[in-house]
Amino acid sequence: MNGHAVRNVCCMVKCLAPRLLVLTLTFAVIAPLAHATETLCDPSAQNCRDQLMTLIQNEHVGIDVGFWFMQDSRYETAIVGRWKAGVPVRILVDPRANPTYTGNSTMLSDFAAAGIPMRKRTASGILHWKMMLFAGQNTVEFGSANYSPNAFVPNTPYIDYVDETILFTDDPPVVDSFKTKFDDSWTDTTNFASYANVTVPLSRTYPTYAIDPDLNFPPGQDFANRSVPLYKNEKQKIDVIMYRITDQRHTNAIISAFARGVPVRMIVENIQYHNPQYLWDAWNVDRLYAAGIPLRWRGHSGENHEKVTLLYGQGLAIFGSSNWTGASANSQQEHNYFTTKAALFQWFESQFERMWTNSNPANATETVPFVPLPPQKPVMQSPANGASISTTNASLTWYAGPWGAVYDIYFGTTPTPPLLASNVNLGPSVTSTSYQKYTTPTLAAGTTYYWQIVSKTMAGLTATGPLWSFTTTGTSGGSGGGTTSGSVPAPWTHADVGAVGQAGSASESGGTFTVSGAGADVWGTADAFHYVYQPLSGDGQLVARVATVQNTAAWAKAGVMIRNSTNPSAAFALMLISAGKGSAFQYRTSDGASASGVAGAATTVAPQWVKIVRSGATVSGYQSANGTTWQLVGTVTLSLGASVDIGLAVSSHTTAALCTATFDNVAP
Repeated sequence: MNGHAVRNVCCMVKCLAPRLLVLTLTFAVIAPLAHATETLCDPSAQNCRDQLMTLIQNEHVGIDVGFWFMQDSRYETAIVGRWKAGVPVRILVDPRANPTYTGNSTMLSDFAAAGIPMRKRTASGILHWKMMLFAGQNTVEFGSANYSPNAFVPNTPYIDYVDETILFTDDPPVVDSFKTKFDDSWTDTTNFASYANVTVPLSRTYPTYAIDPDLNFPPGQDFANRSVPLYKNEKQKIDVIMYRITDQRHTNAIISAFARGVPVRMIVENIQYHNPQYLWDAWNVDRLYAAGIPLRWRGHSGENHEKVTLLYGQGLAIFGSSNWTGASANSQQEHNYFTTKAALFQWFESQFERMWTNSNPANATETVPFVPLPPQKPVMQSPANGASISTTNASLTWYAGPWGAVYDIYFGTTPTPPLLASNVNLGPSVTSTSYQKYTTPTLAAGTTYYWQIVSKTMAGLTATGPLWSFTTTGTSGGSGGGTTSGSVPAPWTHADVGAVGQAGSASESGGTFTVSGAGADVWGTADAFHYVYQPLSGDGQLVARVATVQNTAAWAKAGVMIRNSTNPSAAFALMLISAGKGSAFQYRTSDGASASGVAGAATTVAPQWVKIVRSGATVSGYQSANGTTWQLVGTVTLSLGASVDIGLAVSSHTTAALCTATFDNVAP
């Protein structure tokens, strides 16, 4: 038999019988290493390279190799040596690793120059395998370790090393599964192409075996879809070591498990946390930290490259090549093991505990407490500082950088602008030219506005941008409210909120406020109305008599309101008198939530006194026929900032017309 020909297992068994006899004797010599039932190797202190090199050197039937990158020439030299000795070799590669991993291109060239058959992955997701299969020894090595010099051997035990998972196993269902999956890739003409020395037609080497159900091979089997239900079923304890986390399906499920009382501990990797190529890692890790999950990260030199999850109630260890990323779940070619083998679980449990507590023989610091990092300061873009604009709305635009997640927007007509919107979820700037934007309420003519952005991570760390201003063209209609019509005395201002359809107005004369507002309603998840308001810091109240409400619709409404901001979806509470539906206390408990309400007397009509009171997070609405005897209509707990807006609100319940209401006896 020509050892360099495409292999046929049946032929090998007959033609290589003498060699197999020699191999059997060899097994007897190296039984503790190559013929162990299963061995996990820990490169924090062990030389795992020697175990792999022994397997290569002792193979006489065939070697199959698949890798993302290889940088250690010792493996290349040994594999080429076996090829030259007549042992068939096949290699699956991905040249897209070449620009990032120095030396990989040399390995590929050397394998090709030796005449070894090679095929390359061409699908959008990379070949992320790290495996070698030894047919004569019926053994496969796989895990998280790429074939670099420091992935299998520590530079200094427990002090300078790469955390990796490396499994050597001769468990037949596992080995047979890799044989079948390797053959599948070798003969795949959709996702692979020939790289060098390939004889066509392509043919399989092994019989086609059933895939061990404990194995997971993305992209055909989604890693997250397999993992997440297991997290949800865990009731006892979860430990995780994870190199990269960008797929929030994992994060959401782990946070949910912790919230329902399952103890969780996680070790993450420092370099990935603020790596601009994987900016969602910080977003996910910060969320885990904010949820209260105990986190540690690498305290030793090197890298934490493991991908391990331990589910104690199920006795289940999940490990392999997949990170918690979308690509690792369903795009890249990966291999993962979901095993309940007690020996493997206990090995990982011991390793995790050693790393978590730094209880290693060298008394070295392997992990330290995770410390979240802040975002960068927002870089303002437009409107330009000091600019003059002619639009009725402005799009506040800034560059947030890769680590911002949510934003507080301060905006108003004073050099210390009030909070307009809090925790606006716009995410990070994915590229250097991607900007965050927020549209202001309607602007008044001839008015100077000030704005400032505070960037926040998901862990709550902040960075404040500079204070900028711009001025609208035209002539001011008063104190700088939100419309071009009408005037109100300081400290009041006024603005249309939301998609009103008709521009509102407000004016004050002799203590009576006349307010006209359109808009479909103050209800649902976004409001539309006209608002006359001033800032309120801390506790306070507002009293007013609704003297008149124009009947543009039965639910046309006028009343006193406390509101987080003038964002249409902001949290609010409103004590109102309607044109035809009586009184009501309506509210939205948090920004973006759906509105709810408590009905007052259906027969109530203007004129009627109304009062709204804030005490901490509690807001109450009252009505009165005389301004002396008050009836509580409703009380609610709201998610409000320390500083809010308080004032008079009017909505016509239609975008086609304005409702005019009058208020008198307006007082705190």
